[in-house]
Amino acid sequence: MSFSSGPSPRTTGTVSSYFSSSVPPDSPSMQSERSYSQASQAYNVDDFDLPSNYSPSISSSRPSVTLATTSTTISRPSTPSGRRSRSGATPSILGQSESHDVVCAVSESRGVTPTVGIAMVNLSLGEVTLSQICDNQSYVRTIHKLQLASPSRIVFMPSACPPNQPSTFFSLVEQLIPEVEIVSHERSAWSESAGIEYMEDFALEGDIGPLKVATQGKYYAVCCFSAAMKYIDRQFNIAFSPQSLRIGYQPSEDTMMIAIPAMQSLEVMRNLKSAKSKECLFGLLNHTITPMGARVLRNNMLQPPTNFDGFIRFRYDALEEMVTHEEMFREIRKALKLFHDAERTLTKLITIRPATGISAAEEQLTHILMIKSFLESVPEIYRALYPAKSDLLVKIRNLCRPETTVPILLNIERVIEADVTYMKSPLDLRNQRAFAVKSGLSGMLDVARQTYKELTEVIHQHSDDVGEDHRVAVTLKFDNRRMYWLRIPTADLDLESVSQYFINVIWKKNHIECQTLDLVKLNRRLSDTSNEIIMRSDAVILELVKELRKDVSPLFRVCESVALVDMIASFGQVTTTRDYLRPEIEETLALKSAKHPILDKKMASEYVPNDYYATEQYRFHFVTGCNMSGKSTYIRSVALLQIMAQIGCFVPAEFAAFPIIHNIFARISTQDSIEANLSSFGVEMREMAFILKNVDSKSLAIIDELGRGTSNRDGMAIAMAISEALIDTGASIWFATHFIELARILADRPGVLNLHLASNTSIGEGGIPQLTMLYKATAGTVDDEHHYGIVLARAMGMPSSFIEVAEKVANDLRSRRESNRQNSESCKEMHRQKLMLNLYEALKQAANSSNTEALLGYLRRLQQDYIVRLQEIEDM
Repeated sequence: MSFSSGPSPRTTGTVSSYFSSSVPPDSPSMQSERSYSQASQAYNVDDFDLPSNYSPSISSSRPSVTLATTSTTISRPSTPSGRRSRSGATPSILGQSESHDVVCAVSESRGVTPTVGIAMVNLSLGEVTLSQICDNQSYVRTIHKLQLASPSRIVFMPSACPPNQPSTFFSLVEQLIPEVEIVSHERSAWSESAGIEYMEDFALEGDIGPLKVATQGKYYAVCCFSAAMKYIDRQFNIAFSPQSLRIGYQPSEDTMMIAIPAMQSLEVMRNLKSAKSKECLFGLLNHTITPMGARVLRNNMLQPPTNFDGFIRFRYDALEEMVTHEEMFREIRKALKLFHDAERTLTKLITIRPATGISAAEEQLTHILMIKSFLESVPEIYRALYPAKSDLLVKIRNLCRPETTVPILLNIERVIEADVTYMKSPLDLRNQRAFAVKSGLSGMLDVARQTYKELTEVIHQHSDDVGEDHRVAVTLKFDNRRMYWLRIPTADLDLESVSQYFINVIWKKNHIECQTLDLVKLNRRLSDTSNEIIMRSDAVILELVKELRKDVSPLFRVCESVALVDMIASFGQVTTTRDYLRPEIEETLALKSAKHPILDKKMASEYVPNDYYATEQYRFHFVTGCNMSGKSTYIRSVALLQIMAQIGCFVPAEFAAFPIIHNIFARISTQDSIEANLSSFGVEMREMAFILKNVDSKSLAIIDELGRGTSNRDGMAIAMAISEALIDTGASIWFATHFIELARILADRPGVLNLHLASNTSIGEGGIPQLTMLYKATAGTVDDEHHYGIVLARAMGMPSSFIEVAEKVANDLRSRRESNRQNSESCKEMHRQKLMLNLYEALKQAANSSNTEALLGYLRRLQQDYIVRLQEIEDM
């Protein structure tokens, strides 16, 4: 049994391998004519010829890391203003709040179904992710993975880049990820044998064997790892300590793909109107306390897991235990407040950089203090998890047991004073670093520290003397730039003495910030003494760092465990404050009194909940209704709730059952694309082409007002054709439209269910119709007899003369339509077929029931309802 904070399991066999994400699979195309022209239609890129196949060379042994290699930066076409185009807004759409230095190497095979290898090395977190994706000619899965990773550099083979004929994949990356820097690296760097040697040298000790098994036959992924490591060594001059990198292979399955337009329009990671607003799904769920927990939450929301038995169920159990045991939950949240971003600190510890000097020594000593603080915090989370019984929390507790961290802490305290800890204020941190190393380990260090102490006392005495001489209240302050300085109120200060005695004066509203000549001299002496302390401490710290690098593997596992607990505790915080419900995972989507999670928080009791139901026989939902009746909110809610359920969070509903979805698509926005020279309708058709090429029976798509950007007749025809194509895919579709005739014409198709957002029409003063929105989904199509659009126009202040003409025209069109409607025998036959299919679905659902008494009554009602509906069809 395995658990993960990331969407997909790494098959390395250790807990550090369970915290990752991957791109879901894309069924290999079986049609050779699926050409690059289709990719250009889906992504709006220029046409390029496919280059010839290539085969990366395999060296007999891994070249030395000191081998001189060459790399080339690929220039991008400039915008008319001469600057590089920044039209790709992926990082802001994904709500990325912290910068990571990620180097990604990519390599591809050629053919009808290209295979793409990816190796992403996160230099900020010491993490390597290998993937090999069997994609189609549009490279949808690969592009999506790269967009989510937001790499700072992407490394290609020279044969795929200019001045050679650029490959299709290269052209797509250049057009769709314009913010990334694209480089090439020499062909000899792409070596499978070198990649395997890098795994043996740098993977955590317990991960090497399982990692080799996981990457067996993954030629392109391993070659990319070799190229990425050689590029990093060449360009950044960075090395890593042995057995220190968290290397994991991510299979291209077990995660949901949320298309970037869907992520943007659904406001999954950020609010559309304001990037700083927390009114988005991530803002709603992000109650994490540690930066590590926030990263895990973000990764899961970008690619929710699809493995229920491997991940989702264990998260449900852990979350349920947290919210039902309030004392344990409070203790966990309290313990999490003690943690810093230990993941980044450990990464810096294992990174061997050539930098030397005072700054490097100070930074290394600070990292030791942060690791010590982290190790001192781990027992608190262990004690908080002691009552836990769910499998996931028990496994995390075992990873945080004292037997893992106490020996490492004792090893640190052999060199570092036990009462020294990491502090955030500049002065406190400076003093902690000065007295960090234990006394007696170095005689010269002890002498330097005594001098430091005496100089500090002299500076404080000097501050007191200044106050007495000028008869003012002097406050001694410190910062890293000026070191010690004086803050003096101006109320009682003799201003003539300022220019005579004080230097470096900065005037504020009610005080001055200044120094004296003697203070500057003391600061310089103190700085020299501090530097001597740091350098002599560094000589002692170096040996400790070497020993800590050997123990980095269990520390990374503890970090990942803390991050996962933080994410689940964040779910617990929103669950307890909003009274969410644990969902079931079934083949049927069934929600009772479900709410839009973001609006539910904003509107509280004013929000009107709704029901949702989707099965094989009701998989395509036409949603009609008046303007402002809540159609868009209704269809967006189901996608957001699906994401919440698959990342392991409870949902706002009275009852909830979800199927496992592998893809989410959305066509909502009405914006045009000036940089692509496309109108709003052009953007709409481009995105629908992308959806139609990639949607399948395990997908969920929400489509809002398709065809409204062109003429009424053409829009209706296009919406009809696309709707029929989507019905045939078997996907779960929620289709909001004002084309009421479209919903009525396709109502008899198997799988179609008509819904409308109800409203009440009443006659107000002067016999004028008035609309009251109920925001409640009801079966059937909206009744357009009272012309809700005209009623709303009147409410908005449209002149009555225009309204009267509009009503006359609408009534005339409706009478013509009614006269042309015929109840043919073929129409009756379609109704009979749909009724039979509905009966079959109901009986299939009833077969799974274990309540015999309730089942008997249900079958009687089902029989009576079938007879009544059949008679209605015959009477048509």
